[in-house]
Amino acid sequence: MKELNLGTRPRDERTFAAPDEPLYRELATIDALTFRRMLDRVFWHPPADSLRFEVRAIPSEQGSEYTVTAIMDGVGEVWFDADTIPARWDAIATFELSWSLSQLQAAQHDLDAVGFEKPGGKPGIERMPDYSSIQDPAEAGGYRWQVINRLRKAGVDLK
Repeated sequence: MKELNLGTRPRDERTFAAPDEPLYRELATIDALTFRRMLDRVFWHPPADSLRFEVRAIPSEQGSEYTVTAIMDGVGEVWFDADTIPARWDAIATFELSWSLSQLQAAQHDLDAVGFEKPGGKPGIERMPDYSSIQDPAEAGGYRWQVINRLRKAGVDLK
């Protein structure tokens, strides 16, 4: 089994907070979970026994730092290619980040996501909407074909 730490976001995206800043844990977790979901899309929802992406907290002097780790076994090493990780967030990830940050802000101020006080319930606990319909079909197809072509080149049976 091979493991590779990928960070919490695509390489050309800026960080929101350093490990010693307020709300670092919350912001880093939002980034890492969004990145993990994006990697699942980029690598065409790989079988978990071959390739999976996990969010991990790594202890450091300033608390914990977060990373997404690719865990590969067998065909997962062919399925995954670090060079195909996009350098920027895709459209779905951008919407997910925006939604998550609005939920965090609402929770910090005891508001619902549109800025009104919530009667009774806890703020910020709504389910994330499904943004998959905003992805360009050509982008999704490109991700799928990159994986298929790597598997074919390696002689993996796709049946």
